[in-house]
Amino acid sequence: MAVLLQRPVDNPERLAAVRATGLLDAEEAPGLRRLTRLAARLLGVPTALVSLVLDDRQVFASQLGLPQRWAELGQTPMTHSFCQHVVDGDQPLVVTDARTNPLVRDNRAIDEIGVIAYAGMPIRVDGRVLGAFCAIDSAPRSWSEQELAILEDLAAAVASEIQLVRAAQHAEATSALVRRILEVSQDAYVSIDADGRVLEWNPAAEQLFGWSRDEAVGVDLSRLVVPEQHRDAHRRGLERVRNSGTSRLAGTRLELPAVDRRGRDFPVELTLQATDTAGGRPVFHAFLHDISARRAAEEQLRRQAELIDAAPAAIIVRDPDGTIRFWNRGAERMYGWPAGAVTGRNIHRLLSTAFPKPLPEVERALQETGSWEGELVHRRSDGQVVVALSRHVSRPSADGTGYEIIETNTDITDRRRAELAREQSERRFRVQFHQSTIGQVIVGLDGDILHVNDAYARMVGRSAAELRGYGVVLLTHPEDRAGDTEALAGLFAGEGDAYERTKRLVHADGHVVDVQTGVRLIRDADGHPQHLIGVVQDITEQVRARRERDAAVTVLAERNAQLHRANQLKLDLMGMLSHDIGTPLTAILGFGEMLCEAELPEPLGTLTARIVAAGHRIDELRHNVLAMCQLDAGELTTVRQPVALAAALRDAADAADTTVPISCPPGVTVLANPAHLRQIVVNFLTNARKYGGGATAVTVAVEGREVEIGVHDEGPGVPEQLRAHLFERYTRAADAAAEGHGLGLHIVVSLARANGGRVAYRPAEPTGSVFALRLEIG
Repeated sequence: MAVLLQRPVDNPERLAAVRATGLLDAEEAPGLRRLTRLAARLLGVPTALVSLVLDDRQVFASQLGLPQRWAELGQTPMTHSFCQHVVDGDQPLVVTDARTNPLVRDNRAIDEIGVIAYAGMPIRVDGRVLGAFCAIDSAPRSWSEQELAILEDLAAAVASEIQLVRAAQHAEATSALVRRILEVSQDAYVSIDADGRVLEWNPAAEQLFGWSRDEAVGVDLSRLVVPEQHRDAHRRGLERVRNSGTSRLAGTRLELPAVDRRGRDFPVELTLQATDTAGGRPVFHAFLHDISARRAAEEQLRRQAELIDAAPAAIIVRDPDGTIRFWNRGAERMYGWPAGAVTGRNIHRLLSTAFPKPLPEVERALQETGSWEGELVHRRSDGQVVVALSRHVSRPSADGTGYEIIETNTDITDRRRAELAREQSERRFRVQFHQSTIGQVIVGLDGDILHVNDAYARMVGRSAAELRGYGVVLLTHPEDRAGDTEALAGLFAGEGDAYERTKRLVHADGHVVDVQTGVRLIRDADGHPQHLIGVVQDITEQVRARRERDAAVTVLAERNAQLHRANQLKLDLMGMLSHDIGTPLTAILGFGEMLCEAELPEPLGTLTARIVAAGHRIDELRHNVLAMCQLDAGELTTVRQPVALAAALRDAADAADTTVPISCPPGVTVLANPAHLRQIVVNFLTNARKYGGGATAVTVAVEGREVEIGVHDEGPGVPEQLRAHLFERYTRAADAAAEGHGLGLHIVVSLARANGGRVAYRPAEPTGSVFALRLEIG
């Protein structure tokens, strides 16, 4: 079987990256506009495009030279796209004459746009090909390597411009305290020849360096932008490239010092590409932008970090949404996470922060007062819990677009752990002692009660206050006191730490309470007895239940014997129905049907037909009784087989002595036991005759892998209050005039389930009922 491979152009991750550029519906980016015009100028072509390729169309992020219709649309369908082949092939596409090229000769762009010669370079961003930067000619053309190299360099510049556009979209979300990312609108583009003389100088270069294009073109670049102390190194580098023919810096991103017309020194970030002219001499293309602000921000961050790292507490700078922007060494020590691993992550999720109050209240306090202080619970990298005394201060962010939060956290885990341990111990004791459902009592060595919980007090019918100072022996049944004394003597003698025994207490109203007691002797550090703790559980109901259980065993045994006899009677009945009645009934039906076919004179023919109909009714009742017996015994099973549905429905209609239109598509088969299928449909038809004035139609509908058989009538329908219980045993309408016991539909449900199907009822419109059986298609 052939496997359809996904085309790279349809890759969901690639498509998401294309949409993430933000260029599909945006105005033409100035940087891209200059690059397309530069490509047209350098390559001498009428048309240049920055094409972002989707799965159904290509969108021109920048364009030059398209016919007016396509220029206004700013996009074409895939039927007009050469650039899709650049994406699919993940490599450049060079076409000398599209009319003879097997790959594109059927492309509609040839006739409608005039694409004859084509050269397209992949636009790669983050390792994905988003589209193509292409040059188009309206006549056949052989593309030189130099032209292709220029186009490739410009494609790299396009990718850089796309990255800058995308970076600008996310610039607001970054923090000035961790890093400063310049808001870059355009890059300066400078092109020089092998001697270092300027060939191209775009408007951004004019703005960055202060020299106009007319002033710069033809001038040695080192005199315009290279600080004097670096000019010799610049010239030596050019000489090395001229001699070797290669540039070690081509294709890399560099940070270099620069100088503008006013003599201001500043750092720039530069991307360099080198191409060869027709004469073999290299041409260099550079894209530059000022990184002074970023350098200053980095230096500021470095100074701040040095000061903050000296603090012993954890100092964290984060965005209002919890994104960590700064993490000092104190935070590294306190939480075990290095700064490089946490920067950019959410502090609350990282540390599983638990606030003493809802987070919205903390945020509201920061907004209203500018600060918040309280205890937080954090989790370290090793899973240990840290309790921190935390102070949050809100201040405007460095870029002025929002605000940031400075957290100062001091570890108070040991102090809080000791306090919590004491509180938890006291709370556990109070909860366990006073709220326990089992009676508990603390007794002094003199036998008087010191403390008692409510469960014990209720057990003996007194209040807890009344029992304090009361002699515990007075609550014990007189016949059980000697046993308590003997057991206590063993505790004091060191024969054990505790004992358990069953005894009786005396309730305040005089009745006896059976209890299970556990008593433990508490000693001090020196081993001297201090007091007794007793745990007392009321087992009165358990004792009573044991007595009642023993009494019920005899009754249960007798009832089991009765059930056994009844079950044997049921088995005998099933045997009688199956053989003793089934055999003669089969003969009656067989001979009766033969007589019906013999065309007897009236009234013998009518009487014979009534005999056959009555026989079928008896046979239906016999099958229902057998099914009910099997249901009660849990023995209703079946073997399904393919059944031709149309013939089976006609057979069921004959068995029900019913003439009804049957609508069944030819050739439909279902998986079922034929006898069960017939019994279900006969039941539906019989019920329609009893309660609905007779069936008006039998329909068959195929839905996927299922077949629905519907029996329709136009009677009064099933009362709404009865529908929820319609298929339950013994369900009948209170005013039903027809005979029946309410078992037929219950049997039908079980037969349907045994055959892997299900039944349902729905009211017909405007009146009547539809009883439906769904079975698996055969």
